[in-house]
Amino acid sequence: MLPTLAIVFVLMLLGLIFYGFSIVMRRPPTADELRTEKCSLCGERFPKEELAERQIGDYKLNYFCQTCVTGLHEEMEGKDLPLPLNSKKLISEIEGKKN
Repeated sequence: MLPTLAIVFVLMLLGLIFYGFSIVMRRPPTADELRTEKCSLCGERFPKEELAERQIGDYKLNYFCQTCVTGLHEEMEGKDLPLPLNSKKLISEIEGKKN
């Protein structure tokens, strides 16, 4: 009798956990979440106006904050490799959005 009650309790507990998780996942995004985006490198949230946006392919968007763009530029500046992105253009684009 006791093992069956324990099994029923565990199954009910798991069902409640999945039900609660589904409620949380169906929650619409808040207004703050719609106005912000995460930097693709550091993962911090910033307003979309402060981020440089780059598209890969038809659907993938990457966002970069000014700190990460500046850091990448400084890192690549010391190397003898061609810059894959025009980082000076990205920095000026971010600064232009702020003004």
